Amino acid sequence: MIGSSNAVTVSVTAANGFSSEISVQMTGLPSGVSAFPPSLSLAPGGSQLITLSAAASAPAFSGSITFTGTAGSLIHTAKVILSVSTDSVTANTPRSRTRYVRTDATTEYFGSLNAHWIVYNPNTSQFYVSDPQSNHVFVLDATTEKEVASISVPGAYGMDDTPDHNTLYVGTEIGDVYTIDTASNTVSKRYIASQIGPNGFHALSALVLSNGDVALLGAAGGIPSVDGSPSFAVWSPTQNSITVYATAYGAGQISGPFMLVCGNLMGNIGGFVRSPDRTKIIIGSIDSDDTLCQIDGSTGQNSSVTAEGSFSTTHITISPDGKYIILPSYPNQVIVYNAQTLNQISTFNVSGDVSSAVGLAVSADSSTLFVSSEVFVYAYSLTTYQQIGWTPNIFLTTDFVGEMSAVGPIDNPDLQAVDGTGLFAGPMEEGVGFIDTSALQTGPVGTGFTNAYPNPASGPLSGGTQTQWSGQTTTLNNNKIYFGSQTATFDSLSDGLLTATTPEGAPGPADIYAYTTDGGVQIIPEGFSYGPTILEVTPNASTAEGGGTGVLYGYGLGPLTATSIPSGLQVTVGGNPAVITGFNPSAYGVVAPPFQLEAVTYTIPAGTVGSVNVTVSNSVGSATQPGAMTYLPATQQFPLAGAQLVQGIYDSYDDQYYFTDANQVQVFSLSQGQWLSPIPIPAPVGSTQRLWGIALSPDGSKLAISDAMAGVIYVLDPSNPSSVNTYSIGSSNPNAAYTFPCGVAISDAGNVYFAVFDLDGTGDQGFFKLNTSTGAVTSYGVDNPGLGATDANLRTVISSDNTRVYFNDDGYVFSIDTATDKILSASDFPGCCYGDYDLTLASGQQEFEASSFLYDANLDAESFYALNDREVLNISYVYGAKLDPDGSLLFQPSTNGIDVLDGRLGNLLTRLALPLALSTNYDALVDDGKDTTLIAITGATGNGIAVLNLTSISEPTPLPYMKRSFASAYLQSLSASSKTNAESVYGRRGTSLSHSVKHVTRPNFPRLR
Repeated sequence: MIGSSNAVTVSVTAANGFSSEISVQMTGLPSGVSAFPPSLSLAPGGSQLITLSAAASAPAFSGSITFTGTAGSLIHTAKVILSVSTDSVTANTPRSRTRYVRTDATTEYFGSLNAHWIVYNPNTSQFYVSDPQSNHVFVLDATTEKEVASISVPGAYGMDDTPDHNTLYVGTEIGDVYTIDTASNTVSKRYIASQIGPNGFHALSALVLSNGDVALLGAAGGIPSVDGSPSFAVWSPTQNSITVYATAYGAGQISGPFMLVCGNLMGNIGGFVRSPDRTKIIIGSIDSDDTLCQIDGSTGQNSSVTAEGSFSTTHITISPDGKYIILPSYPNQVIVYNAQTLNQISTFNVSGDVSSAVGLAVSADSSTLFVSSEVFVYAYSLTTYQQIGWTPNIFLTTDFVGEMSAVGPIDNPDLQAVDGTGLFAGPMEEGVGFIDTSALQTGPVGTGFTNAYPNPASGPLSGGTQTQWSGQTTTLNNNKIYFGSQTATFDSLSDGLLTATTPEGAPGPADIYAYTTDGGVQIIPEGFSYGPTILEVTPNASTAEGGGTGVLYGYGLGPLTATSIPSGLQVTVGGNPAVITGFNPSAYGVVAPPFQLEAVTYTIPAGTVGSVNVTVSNSVGSATQPGAMTYLPATQQFPLAGAQLVQGIYDSYDDQYYFTDANQVQVFSLSQGQWLSPIPIPAPVGSTQRLWGIALSPDGSKLAISDAMAGVIYVLDPSNPSSVNTYSIGSSNPNAAYTFPCGVAISDAGNVYFAVFDLDGTGDQGFFKLNTSTGAVTSYGVDNPGLGATDANLRTVISSDNTRVYFNDDGYVFSIDTATDKILSASDFPGCCYGDYDLTLASGQQEFEASSFLYDANLDAESFYALNDREVLNISYVYGAKLDPDGSLLFQPSTNGIDVLDGRLGNLLTRLALPLALSTNYDALVDDGKDTTLIAITGATGNGIAVLNLTSISEPTPLPYMKRSFASAYLQSLSASSKTNAESVYGRRGTSLSHSVKHVTRPNFPRLR
């Protein structure tokens, strides 16, 4: 190719005793191609290399050149085909349509029975793949097999498009339903779960029927793949009318009117699909009764049958022509039913264990059934029920090696969608697998492969790296080993280890394909990196003075066997060298990873405000990520020697901050840039103090402070701080000697709303109201988590209009109507929301965060924190999350920085590294409710603060489909669902909550592994 060289060998073989020297000349060289040497002389039996070089200006050429050998009157010629390509290796795209595409999905797809992870759209020739844990729907082009769009949909789960394919309906783990315009690949509408139908309905999956109605699978009562769903509904989006259907087993779990369906369905719903003509809904039991039931979507009429086989109706496949319903039957059978009558047509054996198959799939013309196994996809005729072919499967070793589930092994794609050319697609670990079934192997089944990893796993762009991996076959086709699109050189195969030399490649990762002579192929996705590859720089922001810890993730950063920082490894940030502090050749840990992910940690150098490039280089090359680091203004630090700050609050009336210290309230003025005189808090007689929670009334007239050791609450007027009123809360609990207040909020009327923790860990009542006029304490009948001193992290906040007080009982999120003292529980959904105590309300009163979940002020769930599998590494969150005024940005503190997330969608926008440690005491951040200037409590003991100017962080684009009317929605939901205190709380906690099992402390995420 242009700009490169290649060599040919010219040799002379003597015949009939010939012994004279031969002169060799070349003719036919195209323009721009030179030879060295240009001519030569050879003796009989001799040989010499001639290097042919194509200049950068050489035109494309394909033809022959002639070598003419002359010795006296004897002349002989030989021709060589020469091809000059103007193309360099610009991409490492594989030659095969069977390939893996990494999307950075975080969902463990094997853990669910969802038959609707993926949809093919013939209008756009694109596959849509949901990923609930990353809050996305990924869009991949069927022709290029590349990701072309990423659409933010919180908890996206089961999907289906309309008959014209213009709109995609998406059910979610949160229970909301979203619609996506497939022409623009943008969200067009959000239907809030609490507003679906007159009583609300949490929709896990959405299937579009022929009349425009949508069949919704109800939220599971526990783990969807284990417990199933108690109900489904048929809903009209235009009229918002709904008919709810419950199984006999699940009827007791449904609130509001419903119709009983499939009377002999003894368990909850497992399988949930629709007929291809969109008129019928087919459900199967999650339990061993194996009931298969078909419901008319318009009339509700239904019929059912008991299928054969163990747990067969958890996975239901329907042929595209609507003739057949196909079920797996343990261990290696398939049952075919007439989709109209539910009569059994045939049972036949298949290769592999269908109980561990990722799925059954049918060709677009309904003629062929495909059955996945670990290393093959088998094809069976739906006419003769005989095996008619096979093709290799993709096997990707994951970080959950050996685990199985009700839907099969975890290493292969779950084939659920097919285009018109025989290309199947399905989600798998961190991405999507494509299987090309257009050209099946028809002979004996060939060699099957599991995954392997090469070593070394990186080398220069020019190729020439000898690398080795586990091949374990004698049928290897030595001439068909590819790195991306280029052919590698086979070197050897010995003791199950294949050695090959890499060809030239393009910068970045390349898939490895090694074919066998019997039709098998070993596929190693992103197995080799040409030069180092940067997958992500995180943190991607720093304050200008630098000093924080940076992490760069990628491939080919250093040897896989390195036990120390590799020599020659360098990182520069904005051209400035960074001090490398660590290298990890296995960033995913000791379990087998899906990729050979590596990590470099370094100290971020100082820089100027703005975005700069990050470059990593080593002995095999370099890689640069443009704009990978953004510098923000430097921090301002204000130490306070001997302090033990716990929580802070901003007083907008006096423009100053109050912080709880051990036995006094510290006062800070940002405008003056200094600490002011503290406010002393007299201790009760004979008591030891530990001031803890602090709150200001919305009108600024009252300051409430809890004392976590003396067991009292103090209230004072900030304008007259010398007068402190002390209130004992001992009468609120029979175990008063062990009960202490922590989180507080105070209303303009002087009512203090507070939480308590008890050191004996018995989980006594934990949420109260103190009337400071009478001293009376009212309990809300809600137990605290019962985790002893850990419950000191409980907190609360009051709305600016004094009408609502919010609590987070370690994941049970509720609010109090201050006028009636009635409780309104947050909308619940599968997996919500156990695990931490955090809580914050945006000053604009529209967005609310609790336990790493995002709500609107009505406590309708919107989203949850969503980070990819790299971003959950090397991070440890602390308490103190805050929202910007309109709630579009959420600031989550960590031990050495702040994560900035989209406050409505939960996606990570910016990870800020700080040169100082944030406090782990209780509440690390303080906001002023006006902008994004934050104050952080710093140090292990809370002996200072730092001012963080985050105003340059851009707010995300507005989401028109999430607009709402707060006042009317809140009042409507409150009047419809409020209950008495004990009835609301004990009913929920008694059936759903077990803190000894479900409690997870930070930094673990309830949605992330």
